[in-house]
Amino acid sequence: MNQRRLAFLFLVILLACGPLASQELPALIPKPSKISMGKGSFTFDTATAFVVPAHSAQLSELAAMAAEEVHSITGFTPAIRRDKQPLAGKNVVVLRIAPALVRLGAEGYALEVGQPVILIEAPTAAGVWFGLQTFLQLLPPGAAGAPFAVPVLKIEDRPRFAWRGMHLDVCRHFFPVAFVKKYIDEIAMYKMNTFHWHLTDDQGWRIEIKRYPKLTAIGAWRSGTMVGAYSLQQFDSVRYGGFYTQNEVKEVVAYARKRHVTVVPEIEMPGHSLAALASYPELSCTGGPFEVAKGWGVFPDVFCPKETTVTFLQNILTEVCALFPGKYIHIGGDECPKDRWKTCPNCQALMKKLRLKNENQLQSYFVRRIEKFLNKKGKQMIGWDEILEGGLAPNAAVMSWRGTAGGIAAAKQRHKVVMSPGSHCYFDHYQGEPAFEPLAIGGYTTVDKVYSYEPIPAELKRSKTKYILGAQGNVWTEYIPNEQQVEYMAMPRMAALAEVLWSPKKGRDYADFQERLIRHFALLDKKQVNYSRSIFQVKLAMKPPPSKTGALVELSSPFGGTGIHYSLDGSPASPSSPQYAGPLPVIASSLLKFCYVDRGSVRGRVAEQAITVTKSTGKSIKLKTPPHENYPGDGAFTLVDGIRGDLTRYGKNWIGFWGPDLEAVIDLDRTEAFSRVSLDVFDGEGSWIYPPISIEVFVSNDGERFTSVKKLSADEIRRQAGSIRMDVGPQSARYVKVYAQNAGTIQAGKQGAGSASWLFVDEIMIE
Repeated sequence: MNQRRLAFLFLVILLACGPLASQELPALIPKPSKISMGKGSFTFDTATAFVVPAHSAQLSELAAMAAEEVHSITGFTPAIRRDKQPLAGKNVVVLRIAPALVRLGAEGYALEVGQPVILIEAPTAAGVWFGLQTFLQLLPPGAAGAPFAVPVLKIEDRPRFAWRGMHLDVCRHFFPVAFVKKYIDEIAMYKMNTFHWHLTDDQGWRIEIKRYPKLTAIGAWRSGTMVGAYSLQQFDSVRYGGFYTQNEVKEVVAYARKRHVTVVPEIEMPGHSLAALASYPELSCTGGPFEVAKGWGVFPDVFCPKETTVTFLQNILTEVCALFPGKYIHIGGDECPKDRWKTCPNCQALMKKLRLKNENQLQSYFVRRIEKFLNKKGKQMIGWDEILEGGLAPNAAVMSWRGTAGGIAAAKQRHKVVMSPGSHCYFDHYQGEPAFEPLAIGGYTTVDKVYSYEPIPAELKRSKTKYILGAQGNVWTEYIPNEQQVEYMAMPRMAALAEVLWSPKKGRDYADFQERLIRHFALLDKKQVNYSRSIFQVKLAMKPPPSKTGALVELSSPFGGTGIHYSLDGSPASPSSPQYAGPLPVIASSLLKFCYVDRGSVRGRVAEQAITVTKSTGKSIKLKTPPHENYPGDGAFTLVDGIRGDLTRYGKNWIGFWGPDLEAVIDLDRTEAFSRVSLDVFDGEGSWIYPPISIEVFVSNDGERFTSVKKLSADEIRRQAGSIRMDVGPQSARYVKVYAQNAGTIQAGKQGAGSASWLFVDEIMIE
């Protein structure tokens, strides 16, 4: 039996054995900076109490919240005692502020479990709170009121990064206050400290502004909602919406503050503003009329940066600043098409007056006005990395989402940065095999990929790394219609990111994290948190075969390889199917089915994957330009790995180019005869993904001098709808080059107008 699987089963048995398990290293997430195990255990029972200093109302409040959590986990409700000498007692959990621990920083803590006393101390109340989160993870879920053992141990712990955040979009789909509080509880459980609340967008305005009541009377409601994939362009006709009153906002902010979570509101400007313009159309360039958007994407009508608009937004921000005591106000600033500004007399006159060269500088002028206002209110502005365009406002912080380049540029300019690249931090992407997952916006971001993320870019000089505040995970909700789905998409990727942001970089190990995570699921079950079990899926990876013929299939499971069973002939995979023992060579097109078998039963899903083998499969391939870091697939090999991308879901089997063309050269290893070259391309206009405007095939026998043998126009490509077949006539060559021209700048009136197009491509098949 595989050693890792043996270790995992042993841990499960120990966990079920109560006190014996107490001596094992606990399944703590995030992993503490320093932990040492002792001998023996603290017995937690009905007599155990929390003890706090007599004078500390703040620690009393933390103890009360922790006691509620203890009850929900174990069934016990510990008493809370206020004592002048808290360490004098026995069978107690003592909380105290310890200024001498200043070396641990503002959020660090020390936790010591002894046999008579558990001591949690820190230089600040925030540190005590984070220490309590670790303590709560030491408790066995479902103890059902029976005494249980907490292992003797010592922990000293502190976070690596100051900004440890999670985001939630409540505009595309709205979530009630009760769920927002639960989401904050989940953030706090992993010692994260920032909740980014995305409150306004094209599809809904979600915060009451007393001075402008139409923002919620009109802007909070839409007449229907997109259903299904964007490409279908289907909508229901159900009135949808909702908003938070200012009293509810205060309630959420206070709830978060008690849990040492800062709420950062996002009020979008100047783009993503259709809900506001539907309410007050005079703030646009055209005067409207407008309606709150039913579909997803980016829309050309945005705030007109005239004086009345600036006054309007300043009045809104006055109310927002009063509701949110935190340092930062997020103003969005992303995906702002300039179509209307280019033809607007007000905008052009303002540009002329201010001697601005282009509309990017006009946006920068607008953002600087807003920043100056926020600074006077004692706030600091943060925005998505588009606020770099046209010149960054003097004191602004940047949230880098379009990869890492924006964060690097901002840090080099000595601006604070929160890293949130789509490649690792967008939790609306698929996390398991897309075919088995609920419909998502696209992408492929697994738990292990999140865990592999390093927030400090390697390109950044050490002197500039101090500007990287940390990172956050983003949950955009176009395809997330309910609370359970929010949790499913966030969990357990939130746990992985939390460990990246809290724990020391040195010593992080995914196999260790995965074993702790699997044990940790029992706590999520107890808390009734809906989480994805995609890590249990048998994973498939395609590798270049040594023979450069066909494909080489690798299957893996978190429980080891010995329990994987498969078939290659299309028959059902079952316990009686062949057992996987190593990489499988596939030299002809096949339907692979596979599953994980434990004690004679299939665990999880039976998966299947069609493998298409042509003359190009498994061959050497080179790209002139690498794919974008957000959609890298497996690099160039993705195009010849035998796996064709799903034309309805741009998940893991696609590679994406944002602006550049595709130029791929395949070495067939010897001169081959062929007459057809095919290329899969994705069409997703709403996500700025366009088919190429031309595709050309070249052949060569020396890899240097190429001859064109076929070229397709944009019309010919569109007629084939995704799977592009090019009959090139009888050819005999060793090298084949495929050139697909990116659609270029997105035209006015289209989603993302003014931005570069994405080109998504997959399998190149030579037959």
